[in-house]
Amino acid sequence: MKVLLTWVMAMGAFLIALRAQTTEEGLRHLENENFKSALGVFDQLIAVQPKNHLHYYYKGEVLFAMEDYQASSGAFRKGLDVSSKCDECRVGLAKIELVKGQQSEADDFIESALKGNSKKAGIHALAGRAYLYGRNPLLEKALPLLEKARDLDPKQAKYWIYLGDAYYQKKDLGQAMTAYETAVEKDKSDPETYVKMARIWAEGKNLDLAIQQLETAIETSPGYAIAYKELYEMLIRARKFDKVVPVLEKYVSLAGTDVDARVRLVKFLSYQAKDYQRAIVEGNKILETYPDQYTIHRWLAWSYYETGEFNNSLQSSYRLFGAVEKGDTATMRLYPSDYEYAGKAAIKLKLKDTADAFFEQVIALQPERLQEIAGQLAKSYYDVKLYENAVAWYLRKNEIASLTINELLYLGLSQKLLRDYRGADTTFGVILAKSPAYEYGWLQRADINHKMDTAEVKAFLAKPYYDKYIELASAAPEKNKVGLIEAYLYMLVFSAQAGEYDTARSYCDLVLNLDANEGRALEYAKILNGTKSKGR
Repeated sequence: MKVLLTWVMAMGAFLIALRAQTTEEGLRHLENENFKSALGVFDQLIAVQPKNHLHYYYKGEVLFAMEDYQASSGAFRKGLDVSSKCDECRVGLAKIELVKGQQSEADDFIESALKGNSKKAGIHALAGRAYLYGRNPLLEKALPLLEKARDLDPKQAKYWIYLGDAYYQKKDLGQAMTAYETAVEKDKSDPETYVKMARIWAEGKNLDLAIQQLETAIETSPGYAIAYKELYEMLIRARKFDKVVPVLEKYVSLAGTDVDARVRLVKFLSYQAKDYQRAIVEGNKILETYPDQYTIHRWLAWSYYETGEFNNSLQSSYRLFGAVEKGDTATMRLYPSDYEYAGKAAIKLKLKDTADAFFEQVIALQPERLQEIAGQLAKSYYDVKLYENAVAWYLRKNEIASLTINELLYLGLSQKLLRDYRGADTTFGVILAKSPAYEYGWLQRADINHKMDTAEVKAFLAKPYYDKYIELASAAPEKNKVGLIEAYLYMLVFSAQAGEYDTARSYCDLVLNLDANEGRALEYAKILNGTKSKGR
């Protein structure tokens, strides 16, 4: 009997250890973004131990990371059904409310989770993380909770990491680095700390030190997928292309090779690493086997646009829109950026009506961006020489906010190129009232007035503007050589028309001093030889 009891106790200890290891395995998959495998682990644990509320909590965290918020909420609530003491589940539900923009409801869940847990560092840390790592970080709420967690258990390295992240969000890189260094002192074996320090070095453009930190993270924990992911991105930024392939292959092997993991890889390649060519290759491979993976069209639209394949980009956008229209609208969705990339591609293809329609959809979804979009769109139209559209969008922006000097410049140039000289003259008048020392503005206004001076007998409307341009530009003749030559030639003709031949000759000399081979000036010099000014 005693032997049997000993065996039972040993088996019990073994099973407990096995469960812990299995939970750890699931968390490792979650950390490595291998979500499908993580979900499988926690589903198995729930099947074996349906009364363990933490298994439901961890399942909710996996689903949250997969952005399946409805299923995530269901898992958190199931955990609470199993045990009303699942405060982790309450924090999980707070994260769901924050995603929905319901901060008051999130605060209620956090408050409920903290109740009775004033001495539990883990719950304070979890609550602080909920506020810190959301779409819109709430640092004023996160910091006190994370500081409390650290004070309750200052030996826990993770709490210092979270504080470092909070300082990083505040752009206090010195405080952030100090917190991360403290985390290393507490636990040199945690690879996450080295990854976080690498980001700070990268922020300071010190990519070599960033790469060293990431390599240290990998040496510390060779199975930590995030370190490979960040190292891959850093090597791309540092243009060390000969090292990227084995790093990417290792990341893929850790993050999983199922279709969901491969889709996440394409997103990473296009959205973070900006390795657009590889994203295109990998994305098209997925579509060959899994044509229903509609989000691939999103990342292909991005990647094709960024590599200058604008028609392929637009066609990918159309495929994305078509898939969502035919699919399950409850789970499939479009984002403003989808319409934005389609619009940008349409502009490059000079499909102006199509582009306008897409950007109107962006504005409908994000009306607060009208001012920003109008300015960007106007300049994009100017760049592809669709000047009418450029003028229309600049004027639309001007209805809600004053145009900057730069925007007024491109508006004026667009009007000039459309031969709307009066409109262009008015625009440059506004520019020069705002910036009277702007040499180029005076030169443009002079040229515009010269173009308006179409009467048989010239009124020399441009003279006062050329006078002002010469006054400002002659201080740096080499820099302003082209503009000064035009201005001097104009003044030469004006002076000759007025019979002031000596003055005309002086302007001719000024041109030839800048360019001894200027053909028009040489011709004028021949004509002016032997002439006398009036009154001589």
